[in-house]
Amino acid sequence: MPATLARPLLSRAAVAAAALAAAALAGLLAAERPLLGVAFLAAAVFVPLAFANPPLALAAWLVTAFVSGIEGTRGAGTNYALLVVLVAAVGVVAGGRSGLAAYARAHRGQLAAMLGLVAWTAATIAWAPDPAAGGAAEKLLQLGIAVAAFLLVVTLVTARDHARWLAAAFVAGATLSVLAGAVTGGLDPGATSGAALDDGRLAGATHDPNYLAAAIVPAIALAGGLAAGLRGRPVLRLALGGAVVLLAVSLAATESRGGWLAALVVAAGALVLVRERRAAILGFALVVAAGAALWFAAAPGALERVTSVSDGGSGREDIWLVATRVIEERPLTGVGLGQFPVVSGEHIREPGAISRSDLIVGQRIVVHNAYLQLWAEGGIVALALFLAVVAASLAAGLRAAARFARARDRAMVALARAAVLATVGALVASVFLSNADDRRLWVLLALGPALLAIAQRRTRA
Repeated sequence: MPATLARPLLSRAAVAAAALAAAALAGLLAAERPLLGVAFLAAAVFVPLAFANPPLALAAWLVTAFVSGIEGTRGAGTNYALLVVLVAAVGVVAGGRSGLAAYARAHRGQLAAMLGLVAWTAATIAWAPDPAAGGAAEKLLQLGIAVAAFLLVVTLVTARDHARWLAAAFVAGATLSVLAGAVTGGLDPGATSGAALDDGRLAGATHDPNYLAAAIVPAIALAGGLAAGLRGRPVLRLALGGAVVLLAVSLAATESRGGWLAALVVAAGALVLVRERRAAILGFALVVAAGAALWFAAAPGALERVTSVSDGGSGREDIWLVATRVIEERPLTGVGLGQFPVVSGEHIREPGAISRSDLIVGQRIVVHNAYLQLWAEGGIVALALFLAVVAASLAAGLRAAARFARARDRAMVALARAAVLATVGALVASVFLSNADDRRLWVLLALGPALLAIAQRRTRA
């Protein structure tokens, strides 16, 4: 052995023995409790991966974030996996190989806004009428996890391949969520019930058609960006093309109007942002449209629901009206984290017709609009801080694309633009969802600064 190579910590025999022991234990656990056996085997694979290759482990964690809603998993495994990646990232930071310090220097304003959002959100619990009833502690934890995911992305995603892994993981996660729905009949036009269905709509592993659609649109955009950078690799491009068709069919099966609005905005944005390749963009859009047309042809009722606007957005108009009344009461500070369901019933008798009061009284329903929810519960302060984070991320993504273009790195130009479009799609879908603490959204927000740092290192090199 050359003198420059360090001796392995464990011999091959020891590694083989440990692997056999882990496999045997996983088999015993699976015989008694299948889910526990699978969880143990996954941990036995994931933990070494996290310390050997933290960026790849982060991508693997992102896939689990899409399927954490599968019945029986309860989402705990996803949080534990993220905790393992966080511990591994500490070693990367200590070794001076992370991108965290560079991010903190280059994006002080965004970092301050992000940490300020968490601190302010926590402070609103102090004046919340009933924090326990609104689940304030759980909501604060979810926001903290989402911000931690953001910081892990800018810490660990420091190379071109890292960014590709993360984008591919987003596509794979959305596809797996759809396949989880297909297994239980979610992609059967004639099905009306099942674990993957919500009133006949495909819900996938998320158990919510609108949340699934909000993930599908960014996944399609990222798939397009990855495919554009895979010249000379037909097998991978074909796999991405197949995923796009499946995702397009699934988007139609969700019957989500918010999802389709997001898709249209992304398509229009692509035509503006990628002017030199409009023919390719139109071709890609036609593939998506053809996939959706397959479903609409098999299930005409789905198209009718997507194009109908006579039901007030399934009651959203009434909920949004009540939200504006809550905002008018406390526009600066909000009513407190998780408190809209607690106080909304007090505002249905104010002037202005509400036809769906049944959705508000006794239902503990959320606003179904991330921006109104932030404003109603955290005041204009929370909304402004969140929008500051969003604006900085989009600006960083556009700057990254410009830098990659100057370096003539076409593959990364395509990925950076796709990341911006994916983020825009997710933000548009958030008009119909209360998902400001969705960790997948925060991963997309982190891609902009991470890609900009990669572009800056590349141009300096």
